[in-house]
Amino acid sequence: MLKKLLYLTAIFLFAGLVVAACTGATGAVGPAGSPGPAGPQGEPGPAGPAGSAGPAGPAGPVGASLTMTETQALEKAGSLAAIQFPVLDEVRRGCPACHVLVDPETGGYTLPFEAEERAKARGEEHPQTAPDGTSIKPTDDVSVTVCLQCHASGSGDRAGMGVIAPLSLRDIVHPAHMSSQYFKLHYGGNCFTCHNVNGEGGWEILTEKVDVNEKGVPNPDSLPIPGAVPVVEP
Repeated sequence: MLKKLLYLTAIFLFAGLVVAACTGATGAVGPAGSPGPAGPQGEPGPAGPAGSAGPAGPAGPVGASLTMTETQALEKAGSLAAIQFPVLDEVRRGCPACHVLVDPETGGYTLPFEAEERAKARGEEHPQTAPDGTSIKPTDDVSVTVCLQCHASGSGDRAGMGVIAPLSLRDIVHPAHMSSQYFKLHYGGNCFTCHNVNGEGGWEILTEKVDVNEKGVPNPDSLPIPGAVPVVEP
């Protein structure tokens, strides 16, 4: 009996030692400590699949595909379009389209008026009667053909002068008109304001006002142009 009791006691002691050993190994759960530093960033995961394509955007501006030359031409055209030009009341052709009696007292702006004004500027007086007896006082509204009686281009010993006058008409009117800003800008003047080219390629003087459209083209119902006189070389 005593042996049996000692045997049971030994078993209980061994079991107690085992339980004590396990409790010491794990320990009681204590309070939570402060978190440690974050670990290093992990490698990024693989990219997901591409989404479906969205709708097409609006078309780009016109000219986006122009060449350099085309772009420069377009820019130049835009610059020219921005230039402000005087507005013309009408396109004028023929000497009397501009040189007509406006002021009956002074004679402005007939051809004899212009001649008298220029002669006075040189301290001289212009004749008031043409070789054929036509009156050419400043208030007389005469044709340029009257002027050519004296101012046609001379020849021989009068080369470079008028047939009678010191200057030929061409040496007066060409520089006077092309140096005039009023003629070029206000009247839109050019060679064809006073001249025409005939079918043989020769120049003509327009001695009468020409019926023209807004571009200066003569009325086809009034051809040949009235008063178009061929320029005769000496």
